[in-house]
Amino acid sequence: MIITGCGNYYQTLKQLGSGSFGSVYLVKDLNTQNEYACKIISKQLINMYNANQMIQSEIAIHYSCNHKHIVKLYSYWEDQSNIYILLEYCSKGHLIHPKTQFTEDEVFQIFNQILSGVDYLHKNNIVHRDLKFENILINEDGTLKLCDFGWAIKVQQLPVENVMCGTTEYMPPEVVSKQVLDFKVDTWSLGVILFELLHSSFPFNGKDQQELINNILNNQLIISRRHDISEHLINLIQALLIKNPEFRPGIEQIYLCKWMKQNMKTHNLFNHYENEQLKLKVKQKNITLKAVNDIQYLTPNNKTKISNDGQEGNNSHTTQSQSTNTSPGPKNYIDKFFSFIEQFKNF
Repeated sequence: MIITGCGNYYQTLKQLGSGSFGSVYLVKDLNTQNEYACKIISKQLINMYNANQMIQSEIAIHYSCNHKHIVKLYSYWEDQSNIYILLEYCSKGHLIHPKTQFTEDEVFQIFNQILSGVDYLHKNNIVHRDLKFENILINEDGTLKLCDFGWAIKVQQLPVENVMCGTTEYMPPEVVSKQVLDFKVDTWSLGVILFELLHSSFPFNGKDQQELINNILNNQLIISRRHDISEHLINLIQALLIKNPEFRPGIEQIYLCKWMKQNMKTHNLFNHYENEQLKLKVKQKNITLKAVNDIQYLTPNNKTKISNDGQEGNNSHTTQSQSTNTSPGPKNYIDKFFSFIEQFKNF
């Protein structure tokens, strides 16, 4: 079959998959010989399910994305029967369970790429809402890329009114119970993906949809300990699968957890959030030092004054009684200041 669009001709080579509204084909540009994935969506099905707004939103959000860990959407067009979306072709398919368990280092290398893509989305106010193995594709050189923005939303204001959408095994409690949602929806899904990478199974299961939902809402998380897996990784999974989204970490907190920081250093990867944290600490230290200097200047025993012309000089009006003043000296003020700061050091 030949597909015509945007002045180009594409030869369909094989079907790659199918979904609710159509199919995805591997196609070749007959002019450049480049290969792409082409998503063909039936307008009849769109109208049948009243999904026109959803498809338009999917295209708009995906087309706005430009990141190495997100499948590139090159162009889109339509004819009387279908909508066509031309996508980057990822020849190695989607992420699958290995025949043997992933090592912790392999888990990090996979998770770090997924996290990078989600970080980009959240910085651009996009919630994916359907992160799962099937929506993580692998290109020829092994790079992982997020795909399928059918349930993605552009967030203008938080929290967002919720509808139950996505894939149940990856849904957090606030989605299955139809509460309001925010970016933490995706961090729960990241926790499920991490669990799945370790155990090739889901953290919560059920013999049917209702039992699965009940287990997500009520069952305690149980993680089987592998001798080759660090405590830091277990701690991260437990944090990501906290049922209350208020206590679930966001992307920044994930990057700043011990497991991520240690592995990024091991692989000589730049951690933007850790760098920002260090810069903030330096800034806070400079503010503290300035405050200490101000305290030293303001203490009663400091006999240096600043004249109206900005020059330092001795205070000729200092009397004997002032020089023997029993008020706390500079060291006492500084000690009190640091004692105050210490209370909030780990807050």
